[in-house]
Amino acid sequence: MKPLERISRTEKIVNSLKEYIVSGEFKIGDKFLTEMEISKQLNVGRSTVREALRVLQTMGYIELRPGRGAFVLKTREDEIGNIVNWFTEHGVEIMDFMEVRMSIETLAVRLAAERRTEEHLKEMEELYNEFEQEIKDKKDAVKLALLDEAFHNSIARASNNKLLVSISEKVARAFGDYRRMAFSVTENAIHALEPHKEIMEGIKEKDVKKAESAMVRHLEISLEDIKKVMRANS
Repeated sequence: MKPLERISRTEKIVNSLKEYIVSGEFKIGDKFLTEMEISKQLNVGRSTVREALRVLQTMGYIELRPGRGAFVLKTREDEIGNIVNWFTEHGVEIMDFMEVRMSIETLAVRLAAERRTEEHLKEMEELYNEFEQEIKDKKDAVKLALLDEAFHNSIARASNNKLLVSISEKVARAFGDYRRMAFSVTENAIHALEPHKEIMEGIKEKDVKKAESAMVRHLEISLEDIKKVMRANS
């Protein structure tokens, strides 16, 4: 890998590492480079490297094992057919996640509508705008998944309930594969845009019912999107 002279986005590091993985240097199951090795080779900070590795894990290229490092899971790009297969194979798991999300995120949005600050609103609006712009521009599934995760986590933070924030972030991390696969179908990302706006408006107006209703609608649409992809492969 060639050192990167300037790094403005984690995405640049992700792309560099992904190219290295698919170049033939690794086999599935091989131990990947350490944070320190990547940091030295690319001349970037280890915190940025950790974020890039988390993205690669979300993309399915590596598995991060606590205390052991990163291990290669795949060495080539996904094809659209693989996306459909992934949804079918993980159908039960996805439904379990959606039920948990429905409980956690409706609670989070109710509390956020009651307790949010102007700083919380500013963060949500910035993430919403970035998500909207990504849909218009690159439609990068990984970036869209990260922005969607960040948007939902910002709602949890606005609840001002530390335990709920912790639980929400753990569920979001476990849900990373779903988000990436879902947004590989651009239409699904577009479906999230209007509900995000309605959720924000409810929180901004401190209208608990409006915010909760918008969140339920958003999650129901997400569930329908996944069912469509699964039916297409049945």
